Amino acid sequence: MLFLNKIPFRYEAELKLGWSTIFPDFTIMHPVTKELYYWEHFGMMDNLEYVNKVAAKVRLYCENGIIPDHKLIMTFESKNYPLSISKVENIIKEKFC
Repeated sequence: MLFLNKIPFRYEAELKLGWSTIFPDFTIMHPVTKELYYWEHFGMMDNLEYVNKVAAKVRLYCENGIIPDHKLIMTFESKNYPLSISKVENIIKEKFC
């Protein structure tokens, strides 16, 4: 959807946060402001071990000034609650169009 909307992005690009290095699912450059946004999709939210890793990753972002719903976009899904394409489209329209 980012590609189709001509929004510049990189997939799993390295990001250094303090002493840690992570690989956000998407690093996105806002097409107008040129600001960087990060998009994490957490796709196994019915797995408790995975949920603990998600919490640690979100905490790392916050500790480094990357705040959810501002520069950090997060989407979630589980087996029973898949992410819909319409939700992705709405996020892209809201944030980048």
